[in-house]
Amino acid sequence: MSTATEKKTMGAGSANVSDGQVLESTKAAVHTKLKSRHLYMIAMGGCIGTAYLVGSGRTLNRGGPALCLAGFAIICSFVWVFSTLLFEMAAYIPLNGSGPDHYTTRFLSKSFGFALGWNYWYAYSILVPFEITVATLIIHYWNPPVPDAVFITIFFVIIVGLNYLPVANSGEAEFAFSSLKLSMLTGILILSVVLAAGGGPSGETLGFKYWHDPGPANAWIVDGGSGKFVAFLGVLVSVVLPLTFAAEMVATCGGETRSPLKTIPMAAKVFIIRLVVFYVLPILGVTLTCPSDAPELSSGGSGDGASPFVIGIKDSGIRVLDHIVNAVILCSAWSAGNIYMYLASRSIYSLAVAGNAPKFFTTTSRWGVPYYAVTSCTVLALLAYLNVSSSAGVVFNWLVNMINMAAFFSWGCISLAYLRFRTAIEVQGVDRSTLPYKSVCGKPGAYVCIVFSVVVGLLNGFYVFFPSEWDVSDFLTAYIGTLLFVVLFFGHKFTVGRGDGWLIPAEEINLVYSPDDVLEASTTHTDVESAGTVSSSWKKLFAKSK
Repeated sequence: MSTATEKKTMGAGSANVSDGQVLESTKAAVHTKLKSRHLYMIAMGGCIGTAYLVGSGRTLNRGGPALCLAGFAIICSFVWVFSTLLFEMAAYIPLNGSGPDHYTTRFLSKSFGFALGWNYWYAYSILVPFEITVATLIIHYWNPPVPDAVFITIFFVIIVGLNYLPVANSGEAEFAFSSLKLSMLTGILILSVVLAAGGGPSGETLGFKYWHDPGPANAWIVDGGSGKFVAFLGVLVSVVLPLTFAAEMVATCGGETRSPLKTIPMAAKVFIIRLVVFYVLPILGVTLTCPSDAPELSSGGSGDGASPFVIGIKDSGIRVLDHIVNAVILCSAWSAGNIYMYLASRSIYSLAVAGNAPKFFTTTSRWGVPYYAVTSCTVLALLAYLNVSSSAGVVFNWLVNMINMAAFFSWGCISLAYLRFRTAIEVQGVDRSTLPYKSVCGKPGAYVCIVFSVVVGLLNGFYVFFPSEWDVSDFLTAYIGTLLFVVLFFGHKFTVGRGDGWLIPAEEINLVYSPDDVLEASTTHTDVESAGTVSSSWKKLFAKSK
């Protein structure tokens, strides 16, 4: 059988294997121990952290209720389109401990995979100390007479400890955290309706009061209609961070479930529910209960008491509830830090598997945890201690401000990888109708994602070009991510990847999901028997294809 025919046969077959016919474990592979309920709950609430629950206050203050709601609706719509592209690939070729950069390596080139993989690792790793830092600020709501370093240490130890445990334990913790977050958001949504209808302690019917006063849209930087347009652009950029890597998280976690061919399509179907019910609708509720000119928001939308969810409840006169909500937001920061640590470790594991990072990062414990990969992320998490010093905290803010560009490159490169994936399927004769999950947006959606990523990416730091807003550090942190990606890509291309083409030819793209994929960078042979334990169904599939 020819190589092309062999790939076609196995590629089509891999889409139809029954539940459980996946790699169970290998010496260099993580264990697939997440349960379906873990993935579904993570898909619903995994990355809902302080960037949304606290940072949305700055967005509301910047644009007003109408622009804030519109910004979330637009970015959520875009993220949903992107998620359908990623989930189609993830359901066909699950990520067993790897990150989505695996698809750029597989469908585009090793240079794309190298640049995007290190892009992921940086962004995920920085988000861990970011969540720890904001969690410490949230505690200031109660004015505890304890140094920040103590709380940073507590959060740090728990997050790191969870990630050294078997993935099933981390999954249970995230299931509990996500359940708590989603319960809170559901309760806030119901409470917002009650308060708007006049069910609060004061009996005042709020309705759309704050949409009229101070108004539906705010001007930013300049006055008048131009200022409102500038505010809208600013809102779009600021909404990116709360939704950064939401889809990538589901795809990565889905690869570590016991039945990815079944659970990923199911998680894909509930993903849009998450975006609407737990992102857009709560923001609508917040615009009804929290004025966009609230003093806590106008001070910058950061720090203790800056969450619009807490402000709205406190202003309503309901006692104690603001403390409860603030406590849940604190747990949400903990949760998001935990999931970002998980994603960061799997990202560098993915790089090592592809040969783009030292091979020892593929080493796993007997529980299937890539402990060297987790350790690398632990070191960067120590950056949270920079915030103990105000001057060092400025440096940390620069690092966080670079995360948006990482999201834009993720969305653009994965969308491009999807187009190559579709081309390979067509060239190699794989019937797309046999795939476990098919994107309803398809190729048009991929082109939209690429264009959107480029346009919004260019707008990332647009405000610095106004004379009154010019700041060298803001300019660099807004756009240096682009330079870093270019340096990583071309640095790899003109050194390690000199003999490779710019893109892998469609007929040579590997459409097979097999244990050899996971082990390609950690073994030098093709004997899957000696590489580890492989399900009998896969062995039969290999035998037939050969």
